[in-house]
Amino acid sequence: MNTISISCIILAGGDSKRFGEDKIFFNFNGKSFLERALDAAMEIADDIVICVTEEDKIKDYLAEAENIAEKRAEAGKKSLMPKIITDDKNCGFKGPLKGIYSSIKILRGKLALVMECDAPFFNFDAARELIKKLESEKVSAVVPIWPDSTVEPLLACYKIKETKRILDIFNNYALNFKEYFLFTDSVNIARLLSSVYYYDIFDMVKKNPGLKAESFININSKKDLEKYGRNEKIFNEGRSKSVKIRKANRFFDLKKPADKPYGILANALYYWWVYAKTGNFIYLKKSFKYFKKDGIMYYNHELNFMGDKILNILPNPLNK
Repeated sequence: MNTISISCIILAGGDSKRFGEDKIFFNFNGKSFLERALDAAMEIADDIVICVTEEDKIKDYLAEAENIAEKRAEAGKKSLMPKIITDDKNCGFKGPLKGIYSSIKILRGKLALVMECDAPFFNFDAARELIKKLESEKVSAVVPIWPDSTVEPLLACYKIKETKRILDIFNNYALNFKEYFLFTDSVNIARLLSSVYYYDIFDMVKKNPGLKAESFININSKKDLEKYGRNEKIFNEGRSKSVKIRKANRFFDLKKPADKPYGILANALYYWWVYAKTGNFIYLKKSFKYFKKDGIMYYNHELNFMGDKILNILPNPLNK
């Protein structure tokens, strides 16, 4: 695991409304959610960034991180202090995608392991398997996928250089479209990259007897925590399997408009931008034609979740 320098992004910006209190500091079986995330991150990463949404919480996160690092050092385990940042204000994204974009720019490694604090069962074994698969498949990202085709882009591994370049371009579109920019969901990172391995979670479990499907469960409520904390079995229901998706895109960069766009998504974004500038409905229809092609490609690979994400978000009357 030390052939490639690994960085880690821990997203800690959720509002915990359904949980009833701040999940990050909630003590579950002797450890906070943050300690569980840092335990996995410190075992595998060379630098760690924790991204929070509220600046006034940085002091609390820093104190907790210092306690965790000290506790690990006393136990003779690998220990390092994470950087704690807030979301970049010059960002057109929302939610977790904003946190990833804000963090990835300051990472030092070649690979970024993205983790969310909402997944307290995610551990070193799960992280190691994602990184191993990214290296063996020679792809830009490895994203876990459930049998029903739901993906987990916030418990995934990305090549930093390409992901940062793509997010910079994508952010320029978001800033230009402003409130009309619909594609702010974190699943769109994988959609834009040149090659992604969607790794079936039950395939991972088969190859790693110590790994459990619960590692990739997102906890929204205390009932969820009780349920999965009891080791209730997660059934392998659905048709989706591990699959590699490759795309060729040369995006039209709004800050450096040199090359013509090439590829399905590159043209979809370009014509949408032309429509925003001209108001000519013909360009919006052209844009939708390309977005629809991209969605159909995912359906053809039985990645219905990805196909639905892009088609269902498009406004009527186009989404027909």
